[in-house]
Amino acid sequence: MNAPHRLAVLVDSCLLPSVGCPGGPLPEWILRGLERGTPGVAVPAEGAAARRTADALRTAAPDALAAHPGPPSAPDGSAPNGSAAAAELVSAGANLHLGVRPGPAADATRAFVADLQTHGVAAALGPFTGVGSLEPFAEGAAAGVRAITVGHTAPGRDGLPAALSRSAVGGTLRGELGYGGVVMSDALDAPAIVEEWGVPGAAVLAWIAGVDLVRLGPGSGPGVRDAIHAAAARAVADGDLPVGRLEEAAERVARLRRWASEPRMPAGAGGSGARREGQVRREAGASRTSGASLPSQTGDAPGTPHEPATRDV
Repeated sequence: MNAPHRLAVLVDSCLLPSVGCPGGPLPEWILRGLERGTPGVAVPAEGAAARRTADALRTAAPDALAAHPGPPSAPDGSAPNGSAAAAELVSAGANLHLGVRPGPAADATRAFVADLQTHGVAAALGPFTGVGSLEPFAEGAAAGVRAITVGHTAPGRDGLPAALSRSAVGGTLRGELGYGGVVMSDALDAPAIVEEWGVPGAAVLAWIAGVDLVRLGPGSGPGVRDAIHAAAARAVADGDLPVGRLEEAAERVARLRRWASEPRMPAGAGGSGARREGQVRREAGASRTSGASLPSQTGDAPGTPHEPATRDV
């Protein structure tokens, strides 16, 4: 694999696009990305539309990440427990919960993350800002949370949004909390991000800061994706973005993708939708597509330093 193509594969392996019009066929640019290593898509929809998009995604890439914001909170602000959330997400075809919020009570975050992931849905806990209480994120890390989302609104200690801040990601999240799993950004199409850095510039800064998986909003289409590739190539050529940083990020994302494709049956979801999802994941285990497109993968290292290498949460 020549250097430009390898770099393109690495960049695609570290992007999570969103489907702008869920329920229909996947856009051609997303399908091309999946062929080159894009790990999955975010689906900002519920019900039948989300399921149709997830089915189209699994047809294109059986082991892909189908990321979903998760079930809405109740009128009193409470969220479903982990088992109930997992059952609802799997019925929608999802295997990554993007909307896991820090729990208000002690041990609430750990319990929700552990319960959700026991039933086969990876948790993305956030938004992490690098300031305020770190206890819920320490709980999540101790529970083996598969991903932590860094925010793009609140400035960190260095004045940058956490998603672009080495201090927040490398210093606090990786260093102080010892977190070793996937760090993903919030969608980078927020007005404050676009006006200051643009999506391509912000994506490069996020990777430099230590983010592994850059999430694109539904308004970011093929032109934005191509601009990100061009910005990453310039940053690599200028020495600002080491290729090794992208390789590290791609390997973490690949581990998350492998974990999420394992067949599991959520509690309380014994209907046909859950059985169908279990079958899809079993088929994915037999015909995974990520290995052909991603950089060398030499086994599943633990998602966090709190998690033994042989453990599946």
